Amino acid sequence: MKFGIYVEMQNPKSNWKPHAQVYREVLEQIEHADKRGFSTFSTLEHHWFEEFSISANPLALYSAAAQRTDSIRFRTCSHVLPIHNPMVFAGQLAVADILTEGRIEVAFGRGHSWVFPKASIPLEESRGRFMESLEILKLAWSQDSFSYDGQYYKVKNVSIVPKPQQLPHPKIYTGGASNHNYELAGKEGWGVLITPMLPLSKVSHQLDIYREACANYGNKPDIVYVQAIYLDEDEQRAYDEAKPFIHQFMAGNASPAKDMPSRDEMLAKDFAFYASGHLEALVDIPYDTLIDEDYVWVGTPETIKAKVQAIVDECPGLTEISLLCTYAGMEHWRTIRTQQLFSERIMPFIYDNTTVSTI
Repeated sequence: MKFGIYVEMQNPKSNWKPHAQVYREVLEQIEHADKRGFSTFSTLEHHWFEEFSISANPLALYSAAAQRTDSIRFRTCSHVLPIHNPMVFAGQLAVADILTEGRIEVAFGRGHSWVFPKASIPLEESRGRFMESLEILKLAWSQDSFSYDGQYYKVKNVSIVPKPQQLPHPKIYTGGASNHNYELAGKEGWGVLITPMLPLSKVSHQLDIYREACANYGNKPDIVYVQAIYLDEDEQRAYDEAKPFIHQFMAGNASPAKDMPSRDEMLAKDFAFYASGHLEALVDIPYDTLIDEDYVWVGTPETIKAKVQAIVDECPGLTEISLLCTYAGMEHWRTIRTQQLFSERIMPFIYDNTTVSTI
């Protein structure tokens, strides 16, 4: 069982920080996580919507963080493949893998529906561009030179240099809201990432799809569970302090919804989750419900131990729990405190109580 740190890098006007300060604090949090025994640091790739995230270049962040750390690995959740030229992206990813000395892991996704108008890409092209990009990346990693004749990309005799340090390529994950991604991950032998907005009960169906696909194609499940958390030594203080940050976190995740294409267009173009209204509904969930139904874990280490153990026990194929403990506008020291308390008081308990069958 591994434990990681996930940062969304939201920066809304109500809790705004200078962008350089956000990045300095995140780098310090990565350093601290490395020293405290966390295995991975993850963030997403996202553009144009500051309240949702200012993580526009995760590979650059990882390359900088690698110079300040010893062993922690870096994972993007996820690179939005349809907005990248895959021939260019393959080389950029290889450079980051070299600069981190082989500590890069990657997740690939089709992306949120709201990014495509900003990227000047028709919504209906997103699935095709995603699949063609995956095919090209496989060729870039397996062949010295290749040609490709697709609907969106047509190239002859391309040699991608440099090659990644991890051969043939870094470990791959996917996730998101699409059943297609979970089936694809099981088929390809990839890991999957569970969104930090939803408790395990809300994604059990997709994890069943993934496990079934893994079984059908002879692959071993590799599930990373991302969980929002806030820790303090005092239960009531944790409850009171976390409330505005958790509300802002939910609002930040739903904030780009106003820029989404119409519901009919999203339904017609394979974005059913975003047409469902589930994302916007997160803002209206009462704080006590968010806690009671495990959207977020808030409390003392002693309270949260049982919740962590329950995820370990109830999720076959689980390999990592990744903690989201940085919230927009929150004082930097509060994040460090949660990382410290979790590493000192919860991680040893789970290691002592985890059996081989759950790994």
